[in-house]
Amino acid sequence: MQPAKQTGAKWVGNMAEASKHIVDSIVKWMETFVEKPHPTFGNMPPCPYARQFRLQNKVKIVECQNVVWDECKTQMDAWSDEWEAVILASEDISIDHQMLSQKVADLNKEYKTKDLVALEDHPNSVELIDGIAMNHGTLVLVVIQRLKRLNQFSSNLKKTKYYDKWSEENLDDVVTWRFKK
Repeated sequence: MQPAKQTGAKWVGNMAEASKHIVDSIVKWMETFVEKPHPTFGNMPPCPYARQFRLQNKVKIVECQNVVWDECKTQMDAWSDEWEAVILASEDISIDHQMLSQKVADLNKEYKTKDLVALEDHPNSVELIDGIAMNHGTLVLVVIQRLKRLNQFSSNLKKTKYYDKWSEENLDDVVTWRFKK
């Protein structure tokens, strides 16, 4: 499979194990939403570190040919620190979002002790922060990252206005649980 080339970042070698349209869709979402400053996040992007890592070719995109949580386990087992994030993508939105959430939570219990964490995104489970939909919208995504690094970034953001408009529920769903032993 030929990887796609993107404006502002090269998707070469094993950077993308996904169809061009999957990579294009994720990169477009990153460039037009995830990486754009927004008042809800203290005039920072929804993910303040995404652009830097994308431009440094530290984000790997994998199209799931199998069940998403099985691919998640495979990627977690084969984790390489050459990546800041591995984004798993599936066009199969018939996957039950509650089952996805539970399976990812189960994986997090297992892999948290191995310093890895996964965050899921399903079009049928809209995540709102201050009325802003955070989801990709058309793909099922699971983002895998090093827990310690992600928590370090979250701790840095706590010193800013980034979380000021987040509800307690948002914080619990996305941030707080990661810091618990």
